[in-house]
Amino acid sequence: MKKVLTLTAIILLLLFALTGCVNVNYEVTLNKDGSADVAYIYGIEKSALQQMGTTAESMTEEMKKNAEESEYTIEAYSDDTMEGFKASKHVENLSDISLSEAFGKENVTDSEENQFKVEKKGLKTVYSQNANIDLSSMDTSTASMVTMKYTVNLPTAVDENNADEVSNDNKTLTWNLEAGAVNEINFEASSSIPVVTIIVIAIIAIVVIGAIVILVKKLKKNKKESTDTIVDVEDIKENETKEEPEIEEEKQEQTELEDNDEKEDEE
Repeated sequence: MKKVLTLTAIILLLLFALTGCVNVNYEVTLNKDGSADVAYIYGIEKSALQQMGTTAESMTEEMKKNAEESEYTIEAYSDDTMEGFKASKHVENLSDISLSEAFGKENVTDSEENQFKVEKKGLKTVYSQNANIDLSSMDTSTASMVTMKYTVNLPTAVDENNADEVSNDNKTLTWNLEAGAVNEINFEASSSIPVVTIIVIAIIAIVVIGAIVILVKKLKKNKKESTDTIVDVEDIKENETKEEPEIEEEKQEQTELEDNDEKEDEE
């Protein structure tokens, strides 16, 4: 069975360090296509590493191995005060995101209630999450040396949330997780089809409807002309039929007149 990254491992690491601080940041970026990018950043205070005469690489070796087994890509991480590593991966479905990978199965479950949700409501796409990260079992005296953050990057501005920090035009939410407590995560954001797109769709619809109307009218006109032509041909035929007996009758009368004239001449 694959091992996963957990805060429990971080706490054990901290116990070895005895002093200094550890920063843990779990970050999820939601994409418009329904996929997501997940990243775990673990940093150990550089001064603590120097005091112990060790490196972040050696102290996090086992954790990085576990991350790779869980299909994460590992890279070194360093800032002004912290040094450690970043584990990241791309998931095609939001349901594949596991909060327990970062915070431990003892602290959070991967139940449907804790999952990200993406719903289509008319012309809107709604992104939301209502999760509980339960860190009440953590020893606050030890955990006080660990700074834990949970960050969500949204594809659109948030509508409602209970985040501690909101930035990046209301698209980035950050929660400062508290050890020894249940941390509630709530947000909802919605994106609608841009006005320009709606206008383009409306214009295309009008053009298509107009073309259909013109085509129908043209077909009706052609049908009427065809019907009129058939009627004209039938009238001609009918007239010709009517005229034939009259012509025959005239011929017969002419023949009789000629016969009478011949008889008179003979007399």
